[in-house]
Amino acid sequence: MRDLYGTLMNEGATKGILVTTSDYGPDAYEFANGKPITLLNGANLLHLLEKHGTKAHINLVEARIAGLNRSTATGFLNSPF
Repeated sequence: MRDLYGTLMNEGATKGILVTTSDYGPDAYEFANGKPITLLNGANLLHLLEKHGTKAHINLVEARIAGLNRSTATGFLNSPF
């Protein structure tokens, strides 16, 4: 998130959006507060996808397994499209 904020400032962007398939901790929300950063968590992402006609779910178990293989934990978004 700090990298995103640095890029926003460096490039003169007016807003940044950070998306995760999981959720953010309190420190992330505290850091983003008052900055031009929108945090979009997994529940928000699924809501937006459904609102625009795509039914999906997030498989966190599969994400944890993949994260162990890549040394980073990310979620997987499963959709028929």
